[in-house]
Amino acid sequence: MEKFVKNALKVSIASLVTSIILYVVIIGFFLLSVVTANAFGTVIKIIVPILTLVTILGFIYSFFIKGKQKIPF
Repeated sequence: MEKFVKNALKVSIASLVTSIILYVVIIGFFLLSVVTANAFGTVIKIIVPILTLVTILGFIYSFFIKGKQKIPF
């Protein structure tokens, strides 16, 4: 874990992938017609803070990427 946190590129990529997965989960729950509004509200209450923290963490770590790989982030 310590090596993972020290490598800014890996953290930024993991943050990007996690953000995409969480957005897909939100859209998937929204598009399902069987899900009630109550369940959707619960999912939003859980996922949005996690999504916010992951996005901010990835953004901060993207400043520490060295080299040309910094551009996509």
